[in-house]
Amino acid sequence: MELDPEPALLLSLCARPVSVAEVASRSGFALGVVRILLADLLDQGYAVVHSSEWEKRRPDAATLRSVLERIRAL
Repeated sequence: MELDPEPALLLSLCARPVSVAEVASRSGFALGVVRILLADLLDQGYAVVHSSEWEKRRPDAATLRSVLERIRAL
């Protein structure tokens, strides 16, 4: 099945894991439009969702609370 030009462009921008915001910026399409088109590509099996690097290495809640307490103590 051949894709329309807009979804095909988005797929080409997703050759490596990128954020939805980055795809919107590079394509020139509105963020909401990109979210809808990417959701369609996901539903059709053309795209997959990966967790972000931040999610993989973000600090736990206790560490964040500790940092916040120390900032407040300044």
